[in-house]
Amino acid sequence: MPAFLQLALVLAALLATAKLAGHISARFGMPAILGELLVGVLLGPSCFNLLRSVSATTGHSLALLAQIGALLLMFIAGLETDVEAVKRASGTAFAVAVGGVVLPLAGGVALGRLFHLSWTAAWFLGGALTATSVSISAQTLMEIGRMMTFEASTILGAAVIDDILGLFVLAVLSASLAHTSATSGFSAWMQAHLLQGSAPSLLTQMALLLLSMAAFLLLAWAFARWGLPLVLQLARRLSSTHALSSWILGLVFLYAAAAQWLGGMAGITGAYLLGFLLAQSEVRKEVEASLHAIGYGLLIPLFFVSVGLLSNIRSLSGHWLLLAALLLVAIAGKVFGCGLAAAACGTHRLQALRIGVGMMSRGEVGLIVVAMAQGLGIFNSAESAMLMTTVLVTTVITPLGLRIVFDWGTGAGGESPTEALYETEPA
Repeated sequence: MPAFLQLALVLAALLATAKLAGHISARFGMPAILGELLVGVLLGPSCFNLLRSVSATTGHSLALLAQIGALLLMFIAGLETDVEAVKRASGTAFAVAVGGVVLPLAGGVALGRLFHLSWTAAWFLGGALTATSVSISAQTLMEIGRMMTFEASTILGAAVIDDILGLFVLAVLSASLAHTSATSGFSAWMQAHLLQGSAPSLLTQMALLLLSMAAFLLLAWAFARWGLPLVLQLARRLSSTHALSSWILGLVFLYAAAAQWLGGMAGITGAYLLGFLLAQSEVRKEVEASLHAIGYGLLIPLFFVSVGLLSNIRSLSGHWLLLAALLLVAIAGKVFGCGLAAAACGTHRLQALRIGVGMMSRGEVGLIVVAMAQGLGIFNSAESAMLMTTVLVTTVITPLGLRIVFDWGTGAGGESPTEALYETEPA
């Protein structure tokens, strides 16, 4: 069978079952994405192992579509972000991000040493726990109608900062091994041309990474300020069908690629940043309406299913105690690290708890650390499986936890008493 038809059949099976599972999940009062995630678990190597019967090309194509779905999800999340609320929550978001990195990192290192892992493996274990995947939280917040709250703005802002801090953690870990370069893209170009190929010190690598991030953020803001209005004006003059949507999609991909190559950050950060910069534009509603269909009809469900497809529970036999401890550290590290940081900034305790719960999910960022450590021979198959399971479990419980904590204290009119604090929340 031709590869494209094989991919078409796989997509038909995944999309149909994902939407059915999402419907069943919603009927039981749970987020629809929970059903989509569990479909991936059932169809993955843990149970039916659907991808075993397809070609490598089909599996690779499915993974690429899922990654594009993550970009589109983050762009839509950026569009639906309250910009003014993010400005008010910027100080809190930074503190939350720092708390969500320091405590999980320390907890992961301590846990690794407690279970007699090497110092290198223990540091990578802690590094994997620092990551936050905002995709799951963003989708859940949109589903329950809380995207315009202070908590949502803080979670999304902190996750973006967390991505930057997590990059530095990875850079330090990589540089300490001397197995691979901690720099890539523009940082690697600067290293090759400015340092003439000589091995840079750790501080030099950090400086190059910081310069790369600053260059991307500055150029991204400058283009949005002066170039983007001209692009949007030109796109709206075209007579082609959905020309504006096509150009916006192109910009999403461009920002994602620039974030990765120029800024050294994850591509989803660039996609979210573009949506955030367009959140107050006059084309927001038009773009949002046109991209919802392709996003939620095709690409975004594939992203959530693919998270479950990566899990293989069968390889966990004999490691249940370490897995339980790892899950405890992963959950408590974010809930307490982020929650206490938010509370220290003067945030109401219920709002702080919601922020901590919203930061639990690891998602694709955690998997990057796992793949990196596995490729360097630092993690064996069981350790990699435990971290992947931790990513999956935190991804599954985050939507449930968010729904629960947002329901706490909700009155008969559907408003939470803490909503009254929203306008006066400290910056």
